[in-house]
Amino acid sequence: MELTNIKLLLDITDTTQDGLLNLYVSMATDYILDELNLNTLPQSLNTLVYEMVVFLYRSKGVENLKSNEEGSLIETYITEYPPNILKRLQNYKDRNRSIRVIVT
Repeated sequence: MELTNIKLLLDITDTTQDGLLNLYVSMATDYILDELNLNTLPQSLNTLVYEMVVFLYRSKGVENLKSNEEGSLIETYITEYPPNILKRLQNYKDRNRSIRVIVT
C-alpha cells in the first residue's frame, strides 16, 4: 500500500516517518484480516486502513490516553479503535456474511 494518501491526511511531506507509517499499515492490515477472517485485504477496505493508521499515528506519544486529570491524577485509556472504525468493520462483516447451506 502506498503511503501517499496517508501522508496527505497527516500533512507529512518528507520520508522521515515512512518506517513508522509502514509499521502502522501492517498493524492495521493484520487487525482487519484477523477481525474479518480474510486472507487478503479487499481494495474497498484501503480507506479503513488509512483511518486506522491516522488514528495510530495521532495516538503516538499519548498511547491510548483518553483523558487525564491533574488533581488526584485520574487517567482513562482507550482500549480499542474508535467507534467509527469499528462500525466500518462491522458493516463490512454484515454485508459480506456468507450463507452456508448444509446438504444432508
